[in-house]
Amino acid sequence: MIRRCVAVVLLIVVWPAAAVPPPAGAPATRDGQVHQPSGPPVPQTDQLGITWVMIPAGTFEMGCVPDDDECATSELPRHPVRISRPFLLMTTEVTVGMYRRLAPPPVQPMWSTGDRQPVVDVTWGEARGFCAAAGGRLPTEAEWEYAARGGRVGDRFVWGSATMPHLGGRPASNMADISGRRAYPYLTIVDGYNDGYVYAAPVGSFPPNAYGLFDMAGNVWEWVADRYDAGYYARSPVVDPKGPPSGRLRVVRGSCWYGDPVSLRVSRRGGDEPVRRPIGDGGGFRCARDLVR
Repeated sequence: MIRRCVAVVLLIVVWPAAAVPPPAGAPATRDGQVHQPSGPPVPQTDQLGITWVMIPAGTFEMGCVPDDDECATSELPRHPVRISRPFLLMTTEVTVGMYRRLAPPPVQPMWSTGDRQPVVDVTWGEARGFCAAAGGRLPTEAEWEYAARGGRVGDRFVWGSATMPHLGGRPASNMADISGRRAYPYLTIVDGYNDGYVYAAPVGSFPPNAYGLFDMAGNVWEWVADRYDAGYYARSPVVDPKGPPSGRLRVVRGSCWYGDPVSLRVSRRGGDEPVRRPIGDGGGFRCARDLVR
């Protein structure tokens, strides 16, 4: 299985670099604040048991931050983006339990059967279909990064700029770690970091960002609505960009449980075939909703 996964990575070269195993707070900023959350978010749970939180409208700088020496060309240039309207975003990734309420989920790995586990091995079309059935849509790539940053400016990761994923002394992300390396010795990890999970963790196992969003770094990759184009940032509109009008691939964001520190950076982006189930049991999604006007 590992040979098959590696072969796919070599074929789809835009997938952010990460070793692929086989199946088995208030923000502190360094260079000024564009949008500072005014208070704790107020999540609301709907009749399907899905919890949403409102993400305010605002402006941010999208792409690779200054002083980040891991920038890929697809993350450049850093450019201003204005999210003109507030929107709702799921506080967690879609879980196996949520998916079952609307449709039978794809076949899951043996470790991803509990209701609180993020659903994985979902195609882009299945993700879009679930969101529509739940009264929503996939977020745009700009909405996703804006929400993931949670008001932080100039930080490489959702928890800050330190490579060690800690918030308030607690592990801040499910990623390649000491636990994962015991099962997969080739994983690239942060020395000394142990999130306690070999595979994906139940959603909400780590602290949320300032918008009340969980697992915006690690756990599972997340499909977004946009088509992928490595050069799109050079011509992206400022207001509510929706990605290029054509393209074979769809964007994935956020890295996953086997992701290395480079892939966990909040600006990291990649693309995959929308009809293909993401490699390595690491691909999921979350939904957005437009506010009724």
